[in-house]
Amino acid sequence: MNKSGKLYSKRNCNEDCNFRELIEENNYNTYASAKWTHNGQKMFVALNQKGMTIRGKRTKKESKSSHFLPMAVS
Repeated sequence: MNKSGKLYSKRNCNEDCNFRELIEENNYNTYASAKWTHNGQKMFVALNQKGMTIRGKRTKKESKSSHFLPMAVS
């Protein structure tokens, strides 16, 4: 995620690739940028109904679009 809140892909990992995983009370996970904030608020990874990304500036922790279910890998 860059400083404007846009998700993008890169071949090499850098500071923009680090996210904080937060486990919410409803057993969903949210992912916030470890480096960037917007007006002091965390910017979260979120997807809309079509699976497109939503800019981090427009996301909130409480938004359903930023909640992800963890899956067990076997």
